Order: sequence, then C-alpha cells, then structure tokens
Amino acid sequence: MKNLFAIIAIISFCFSNVNDEKQLSKELNGFRDFLGRTFEGKFHNSTQSNPLIDVMCFERILNGYGIRITHSVNNGEFGGEMIIMWNAEINKLESFYFTTGGMRSRSIVEIMNNQINFIEDVSKNNNGIKMVKKIYRIKDSGQLEHQIKYYMNNIWVNSHELFYNEIPFSKVSFN
Repeated sequence: MKNLFAIIAIISFCFSNVNDEKQLSKELNGFRDFLGRTFEGKFHNSTQSNPLIDVMCFERILNGYGIRITHSVNNGEFGGEMIIMWNAEINKLESFYFTTGGMRSRSIVEIMNNQINFIEDVSKNNNGIKMVKKIYRIKDSGQLEHQIKYYMNNIWVNSHELFYNEIPFSKVSFN
C-alpha cells in the first residue's frame, strides 16, 4: 500500500509541473487559445512577384505573467516583438511593441469575447487619426483574423484585415 501511495504521489508531482507550465496570470487568460501557435498570412497587396508574407507567433513568458508576440515579414525584412503584461498601477493590460526598424509603441490591451484588442494612442501625429485599434480573433475554422481600425472624426473606420492560417512549423525570423 505504501508503494502505491508513493507512485501516486510521484505521478501527481510530475503532472502538477506540466500544469504549472501552462498557468497564466488571470489577466492574461484570454490569450490561452493563441499560445504556442504560429500563423502565416499574406497581406492584401501581396502578389506573386512581390509577396508580403507575415509569420506571427504567440508564446507564454515570465512564468505566465507575460505574453510575447513576435512577427516577421518576408523572412525578416521587417518584424517586431510585443510584450504584454498586467500593469497594476493603471489596472489594465499593457503592451510594448519594438520593431526591427527601431520604432516602438505602447498600447492598452482589452480582452473580450475571444477577441484581443490593442489600442494605441497616435493623437500626436498630424493626419487626423487619434487611435489605432488592432483586433485579433481566432475564427471557428482555426484561422487568425487580424483587423485594423482607425479612430478619426469620433468614429472607428475600417482600414484592412488579414487572415492567417496556422502553420506549426513556420518560424519567425529576423535578419
């Protein structure tokens, strides 16, 4: 009987470590369906002679207290990395995005109904756009939908959308 108890305890310990690897802070739970997945999509203006292919990967980092989203266009011609974490000072999820072109931006992140919204304040530019909203959702088909909207003249205006297919062995690469 003692041996059986020891075996159960060892097995429970092993499986509890597996579960720990998948834990997320409660604020990041809305990312769960995205994590560990890699998607590939073509920009709407992509052509055979000038392909524009984006690879995007979602991963859990910092013991479940952060999310990293990396992406690269055309095997590293352009790309970026985004870190998402809970900011207790403002009581919101926040993201920081850094690009291979040396740019950076900060967004507030909202999770609602299996949809993730990144809202960036761009009101300091002179083009009339006050905010940019990037929306990510996984459709029933498994496709990742990425939609971009601009807030101007007190309304959200659709810009464009991309559809990505899950490609498990695709890689995000930087030059």
